[in-house]
Amino acid sequence: MVLPLLGIMLVAIIFGGITFFNYTALANAVEAGARELAESGRNQGTGVIACQMAGTALLSSAGSLNTSQITIEESFINKSDTCSSTSALIQGDAGTVTATYPCNLPIPFTTMNLCPVQGTASKTPAPNCTTSAYCISATTTVYIE
Repeated sequence: MVLPLLGIMLVAIIFGGITFFNYTALANAVEAGARELAESGRNQGTGVIACQMAGTALLSSAGSLNTSQITIEESFINKSDTCSSTSALIQGDAGTVTATYPCNLPIPFTTMNLCPVQGTASKTPAPNCTTSAYCISATTTVYIE
């Protein structure tokens, strides 16, 4: 009678640990990408290059995550700074790097999923996470140096 309950608890702990590991890896990768965005924002000449370098740094820091499933979005408080800008980013502007990664922690025999964020069609709360998927998301904001 107790063995099935212990088995369910063991599986829940393992899945929870995997999700926490993935979140930690994603958060560390986002931090690396944001740091690269801050450092290369004015040095690389254009917002396009700075955002590409930030994305490359994020993906290379993702560790064991499947990089093809990571969705990256960069944004800036100053609207003249964009990732499609051909001019240098403005020093002191705040740049935000957000990444999402799929997550799946279903509760057996129910329709509930324990992942923290469910995607929506309007890109809120998880950008580029489809309506049927659950995602983990990490965000870091830095100032352009």
